Amino acid sequence: MTRTFSSASEDSPRLDRAAITEFFEQRAVKAETLGPVRAVIYQDKDPDLAERRDAAEKALLLPKMQLESHHRVLDIGCGTGRWAQALLPQCSSYHGADMSPGLVRIAEGMFAADAKVRFSVCAADALSLDALGEREPFDRLLCAGVLMYLNDDEALRALEAMAEVAAPEALIVLREPLATNLRLTITEHFSEDMEQNYNAMYRSEPELIAMIDQTLSASGFRVRDRGDVYLDAALNNRADTKQRWIVIAR
Repeated sequence: MTRTFSSASEDSPRLDRAAITEFFEQRAVKAETLGPVRAVIYQDKDPDLAERRDAAEKALLLPKMQLESHHRVLDIGCGTGRWAQALLPQCSSYHGADMSPGLVRIAEGMFAADAKVRFSVCAADALSLDALGEREPFDRLLCAGVLMYLNDDEALRALEAMAEVAAPEALIVLREPLATNLRLTITEHFSEDMEQNYNAMYRSEPELIAMIDQTLSASGFRVRDRGDVYLDAALNNRADTKQRWIVIAR
């Protein structure tokens, strides 16, 4: 395992895209025994914590999406579709996109009977209306825990792609674990809890805001608000990172 703290992005190691893809395919296999929530929240040996985190995140962020019944929603990095059930009653259509074919198959199986739902295998940095098979842009975009698995060039492209698929008055809600101090990059860490190798990049909040300014701000978006996801400190069990939310609107 390598844990690299860096004050500048050029000092951090690059994530291995193939290793990350394999990680998520393994999570899809484990979803058969863990269930669709624990499989994507990673608390394999603490199901209660996984469920409490899921509930706390949705309770806090769902109102921040300011959904109206005519809104079209894009869930970027949808995983097993854990957000779909919460979003569907408040929107006209839901489209979930994820890089993992295995996770998308699980999501499709769960919501096959709902005509308002679509899923696509599509990485965040490859998003476009054409790639999703859509003609109309999206009013609300949710991106939860995705940028941490992208290198800087990929993350910038993902943010640019959000602007490209967003409606003129769209709102984007990001939920991302961020470094509490210096950027932390983890490579080939064997997680005892998940019993898998893990790779991720935890940027500092100033770094992420700078990336937003570089991409989304050029398309008319502005950061409207931000804060902690878990108001209960017991839900955040990492010393070096903290879950944060950012609302960006134009």
